[in-house]
Amino acid sequence: MPLSFSEFTDFCGVEFASGRPIGIALGGEPVLFDEMLTRYLEYGGMPAIASLKTTQAQHSAYMSGVYEAIAVRDIINRERGKGKSAVTDSSLLRHVAEFLADNIGNECSSNGIAGALTSAGSKTTNKTVSSYVTALEEAFLFYRAARYDPHGKALLKTNPKEYIVDTGFRTWMAGYRVTDLGRLFENAVYFQLLYEGWSVHVGKLYGKEVDFVATKDGRVLYVQATDEMFASETRGREIAPLKAIRDNHEKIVVVRQGSYDTDIDGIRIVSARDFFL
Repeated sequence: MPLSFSEFTDFCGVEFASGRPIGIALGGEPVLFDEMLTRYLEYGGMPAIASLKTTQAQHSAYMSGVYEAIAVRDIINRERGKGKSAVTDSSLLRHVAEFLADNIGNECSSNGIAGALTSAGSKTTNKTVSSYVTALEEAFLFYRAARYDPHGKALLKTNPKEYIVDTGFRTWMAGYRVTDLGRLFENAVYFQLLYEGWSVHVGKLYGKEVDFVATKDGRVLYVQATDEMFASETRGREIAPLKAIRDNHEKIVVVRQGSYDTDIDGIRIVSARDFFL
């Protein structure tokens, strides 16, 4: 996997003292945590270009090269080497990857993807799409989060979600039109949990969805990831799914922007700074 956020700050030569929202770069200049996190969400954490000075042009050239290596050498040629014929169209592979990247954190189905691509002019079938999605997962470009039933304590096969291994890929594929940092933030929270050794799933109980159900060494952690909770309606919407779970496992909400009470009805509110660092 690419760098975690804390590793990214190390590569950029920025150090954040405990509890402080402003870090210091090697040259002595101050760096705001919020600006650092935004850069990480937009440009991702690929080690070769992890720098505060990386330009969009440099980022684009690098990500294009990495993607082509993955798509052509690691997927298309590997499939040929195995004697398979399901993944042969690099253009369709790119369309599937772009669709998944645009829909990180959304429920995905092969039927839905095939329908959307066919409507956009890339006629395909759900069976073909399924093969292409599997190939992208096997190349570790996308990670599937299976649905977990907290009530029945079981994994479900329906309605999984896909997360992209590096948010810089998504920004590059979208032509650097970053309009939904909240979705990139959710993606980063998912991978931070993976970095820390959790098995991460998507949860749903009593009609309410929990972003992540993380398990490790017999522990269970319920996690909501949200961009902000300035309005009381937003706070209620984010906390309601966690309150609906009637067990004693830890429940947290990770928030990118704003400052809030650290505990709401027994649910811990964690700032992005504390979560990532």
